[in-house]
Amino acid sequence: MRRATPARLGVGRAGPRYTTAAMLRFRADHARAVDAVTTAVPRDWPKRHGLIEFASEASSRDEYLRFPERGRRLAKNEVAKLKRLVSKPKGSEGRGAKATVLLCVGDGLSSAAVVAHAPALIRALEKLLAKRVRILPKVFIRNARVRIEDQLGEILKPDVVCMLVGERPGLATAESLSAYVIYRPTLKSLEPDRTVLSNIHRGGIQTREGAKLIAELIGDVVAAKASGAKLAARRASNTDPA
Repeated sequence: MRRATPARLGVGRAGPRYTTAAMLRFRADHARAVDAVTTAVPRDWPKRHGLIEFASEASSRDEYLRFPERGRRLAKNEVAKLKRLVSKPKGSEGRGAKATVLLCVGDGLSSAAVVAHAPALIRALEKLLAKRVRILPKVFIRNARVRIEDQLGEILKPDVVCMLVGERPGLATAESLSAYVIYRPTLKSLEPDRTVLSNIHRGGIQTREGAKLIAELIGDVVAAKASGAKLAARRASNTDPA
């Protein structure tokens, strides 16, 4: 059972208490989870990895955690800067034009996950998608929640937004990343409009496999012109033997 799961099984006891070793492991894992949530992504990290940095309305990690809604919108002075990223040149809507995809990274609830896995995942995605879609300039959003991709879609109007974001850490890992993919998001988009691939980390989905799965998902979204529940329904209807 212990080999089959990272859950804390068979840790032993000393009287009514955990063993010292088990308690120390628990304290260490808990500390890593707290650090992942409260620590900011280094200031030079976005530039080092070719990402244009933006910020949400949450001006600090403390504000981000206390007021979740502020992580769902860009800071007011960032909107004009974002609008300079043109999503489609004139004539791109014509027949045979490539779909546009925005790859963005948000620190979310784990800066550790972003620092550990996002650079390699972005590079792999770019290689896999390069011949199939037109990739917009890549962005990083500090103190971001998933729904900020709706505002990105409202402003830039890409066909697909793929947001890589740090997951809420647990005691098994503090470095898990998720990818939220949505077709033509707007401020009216809802949670069922997104398709998510989660658990990208060393003990879960490996980076290379994660990039492959995300690229396949983006391809399906472009082909179906749908994501989330609508995409799931279309997939189900295509496999229905009736």
